[in-house]
Amino acid sequence: MKMILKNSNTRLKWDFLILFLIITSVLLIPFQFAFQHNVTLIGSIIIYAIDLFFIVDIILKRYRSHRLDGEEGLVYETIKKTYRNSKLRSDLIATIPLDLLFLFWFNFEIEGISIVLWLRLLRLIRLKRVFTILNGWQYYDWINSGYLRITKFLSYIMVSIHLISCGWYMSSFFSKFPPLSWVVLNGIEQSGAVTQYIRSLYWTIATMTTVGYGDIVPNLNHEYVFTIIVMIIGASMYAFIIGNIASLISTLDIQKSNYWQKADAIKLYLQNRGVPSDINRRVRDYYEYRWQNHRGLEEDEIFNNLPEPLRLEVIMQLTKDLLEKVPLFKNSSPVLKRVLLLALKAKTFDPNGFVVRSGETAKEIFFISKGRVEVVDEPKDKIYCTMSVGDHFGDLSIMLNEKRTASVRTVDFCEVFVLYSEDFFKIKKEYPEFAQLLKKTSAEKTDKTTQLLLEGVVL
Repeated sequence: MKMILKNSNTRLKWDFLILFLIITSVLLIPFQFAFQHNVTLIGSIIIYAIDLFFIVDIILKRYRSHRLDGEEGLVYETIKKTYRNSKLRSDLIATIPLDLLFLFWFNFEIEGISIVLWLRLLRLIRLKRVFTILNGWQYYDWINSGYLRITKFLSYIMVSIHLISCGWYMSSFFSKFPPLSWVVLNGIEQSGAVTQYIRSLYWTIATMTTVGYGDIVPNLNHEYVFTIIVMIIGASMYAFIIGNIASLISTLDIQKSNYWQKADAIKLYLQNRGVPSDINRRVRDYYEYRWQNHRGLEEDEIFNNLPEPLRLEVIMQLTKDLLEKVPLFKNSSPVLKRVLLLALKAKTFDPNGFVVRSGETAKEIFFISKGRVEVVDEPKDKIYCTMSVGDHFGDLSIMLNEKRTASVRTVDFCEVFVLYSEDFFKIKKEYPEFAQLLKKTSAEKTDKTTQLLLEGVVL
């Protein structure tokens, strides 16, 4: 059997199913134990159907991959041994339906509760699997770690409230409902299981949240002791809630907070230096665009920290439009294409800004990956043409060693990849095929390039 990879969709869907089944078990089994006391047909069908899924889960665990030193561990014998020594025993205890041995003697009771329901409590051991799955999801890229912490936190609260509600009712049930017990005083000893659970749940939430309306109160010593324990748990949980919420709010998107603090600091600096408000607004708009499209990260910083093969794969995905449309890349050999791509630097320009100006000495070749630019004659306020994704400029002025005779102005936010002249000439020197490729691409000028040449424009 093939290994089930950690990040596969199959494993993710199965984990979601297991989570749902565990939550169902944790809610159903204590409810049956505390409020029904006897075996029911529907409850038994649900429990044993869930058991079948967990038996399959035990088998599948032997074929799951594990993270070993940052990589997927696919060594079957190692995984099998690790699982057998650490988790198999508890999984078997929680899954093997020992209560089936007593199913035909379900009338045998301990403290008024069927022996079958006592044995089913062993399935609550599965609860630890919830947090194992949630902890494992921190390696997935589709979930925010802050949201995952919130999910785990809410799981703790939900399970605690449910179990305490069941325990509060059992405090009276085990004492045979004395006249002063809270159940008798509220007249629900003969009510249905749902009504009894709702009253117990109401008291638990009211006590743990320190509201305490006083309509359901302890009267017996053991009820007072139980209430004191719940108060301590509730106070601790309340402090835990406040601390975690404050922590989550401050760390859930700490990168965004730091980014905008930097943007606000720059805004204040420009205001104090007397920079006109329209320029200040453009700076703010630029930061907003960078956040919305790049989460404030600089591409070069990301790429430089990656190993070269992985960096090349990332760049190829980001520049796939250029690879398909620009002859310089389209006609390159794999080796030359790799060298060219690794030399590219990413830049972003805001609307109505100049990428290059007329009269400048050419030092870069620009490849447009997003947005539009206009080739303009500033003194005459003439627009020669508009360039968009896949177009490039700057190679002609570098090869002819001439200054630019026109300017390039952005129409909207524009993202480009830049090949600097130092890298250009270095590649041309080290790879003779590059010179031949330049001649070939020069002979295959696009309509826009031809139009610019006829106008005497060199970029």
